[in-house]
Amino acid sequence: MPDVVRDLRYELIRVGLRGSIQTNGVVPDLIVRSWRRSISGEVASDAPAVRYQEVDTDSLLCRAASPIFDRWQAQLADTGTTLLLSDRSGSIVMRRASDSGVKRRLDQVHAAEGFDYSEDSVGTNGLGTSIAEKRAVYITGSQHFNDMLAELTCAAAPVATPAGSVIGSISMSARNVHANPLMMSLTREIGQQIEERLRSTSRPEDLALAMSYMRYTNSKRPTVVMDQESMLANTPGLPYVNVSSHVMLWELLNAHDWAQEPVTDLALSGTSLRVSARRVSEGPKPHYVLHFDDLEPSLFGVQPSLLGRNAPGTRPLALPLTDMRPSVADAGVIIVEGPRGSGRATAVLDAHVGRDPAIWTIGADADVDWLACSELLADNTSVLLRRIDALEDKDVPQLERLLRAHSQARMLGARSSELLLTVSRDRASAAVSAVVDTNGVHAVTEPLAATPERIPGLVKRVLDSVDSHSRHSISPAALQSLVQWAWPGNIAELVDVVTALVHEAPASLIQRRHLPQHLQQAPPRRPLSMLESAERDAIIRALDAAAGNKSKAADLLGIGRTTLYRRLKHFNLDGDESSL
Repeated sequence: MPDVVRDLRYELIRVGLRGSIQTNGVVPDLIVRSWRRSISGEVASDAPAVRYQEVDTDSLLCRAASPIFDRWQAQLADTGTTLLLSDRSGSIVMRRASDSGVKRRLDQVHAAEGFDYSEDSVGTNGLGTSIAEKRAVYITGSQHFNDMLAELTCAAAPVATPAGSVIGSISMSARNVHANPLMMSLTREIGQQIEERLRSTSRPEDLALAMSYMRYTNSKRPTVVMDQESMLANTPGLPYVNVSSHVMLWELLNAHDWAQEPVTDLALSGTSLRVSARRVSEGPKPHYVLHFDDLEPSLFGVQPSLLGRNAPGTRPLALPLTDMRPSVADAGVIIVEGPRGSGRATAVLDAHVGRDPAIWTIGADADVDWLACSELLADNTSVLLRRIDALEDKDVPQLERLLRAHSQARMLGARSSELLLTVSRDRASAAVSAVVDTNGVHAVTEPLAATPERIPGLVKRVLDSVDSHSRHSISPAALQSLVQWAWPGNIAELVDVVTALVHEAPASLIQRRHLPQHLQQAPPRRPLSMLESAERDAIIRALDAAAGNKSKAADLLGIGRTTLYRRLKHFNLDGDESSL
């Protein structure tokens, strides 16, 4: 018997993403959207899930779901159904099967604890698609993108925290011959029971945050209510809500001195945005209410690429520019000054208008072809000379002649090219510094350690550059650890770390536990007292000795497990944030 649904899926694969197919109502639009995402992610349609990671059964999500799964497993015995729970990244963290035969069949397709069932891993499926769509889904037979799942039907629904963020999904699956539409109602009921348990064990801070948020839900002004753990936004404020904006704003708010007044205006570097922030002391811990003026959707949306080319219609990413002065732009010269690794090349390329320039990096083994530079500039091709502080004094006259000739040609309208220069003043000789002073500095960059609020945006740029298919994202806790690190190697070190994470992380969601050990244990930027430092070090040693097992670590420390969880959160050491 022909399988019309499978034929339609194959036809969509054949015509590609830009093509269209006529479903005539046979396949829901939701499924077609998921198929397209699966094709875009180059998901294999004939192989089981292969991504695997260890499961923390002691996470908040698992603790909330375990008794509910146990109860429903007994009620669903001999029905041929299976209950599956995934974390927010799509990795299965819990499974309850009704009989051994069903378990064997699920094992064949790797539908077991630890395996990644996100859409970008196995394509259209209940767990992954309900997270992607943020709604309940019912997927039957060949509607699955993977042919190995074609004999299964699954009803799935996302699971959300009291604050409304999706932290996982629940799925009830059965062989097609045992499937029943009532599975959807049961799945929703089980999901609601898990959410109720999450509410009963949620932080008191969440309630205070929700109370503040309720005051602004219907406001027409872009409004966000946030603490370190959560961020809630009304509809106009939604363009500002993502991991990067959360971590960046948290750093700015924490750095502000609130002793003088509870309300302040903050300016976001490199934008025309103004943020009115108010500190709210009601509840167990302070939180903040933010109002945004001059909304620009590109701020937290599409970002420029790592190499400095902006996407059409977007503003440049906020860079660490502490001093912006008029330069001799009319003369076609742009100089950016700052320590090495602080983003000088990115800043100068963002300021550049025109075709991609020819680039020279000046160093001990790199001689500048001054004649070639002159000819390129005359041919209206811009030139970037990186690290002119490495020039020897004997080469400075060559630089001066190049600058003088180029400026004169620009003033006469003979060329439109630009000469771009980066320099580290503390490494430059007196002769090079004099050239910089004569021509003027366009912008000054700061070390990454001095501007931690830049890190979320820079991480996004690196991800966009090295992960062209957008298969990876970074969890808030992991991003917080990156913000807390001092980055002695500046942006170069950050680029190396994030690039390695994309290539080496075992899941699409990069979590804190995937970071190098020194980043996982980065201390908070606020100074710790001697007692806090000793306590933090003791907790780290106990976790290492217990191989990450929190219960054993609590025993080693002589404290209760609840107390350990509280101290872990206090020191930003709590891991496995994917299942919070």
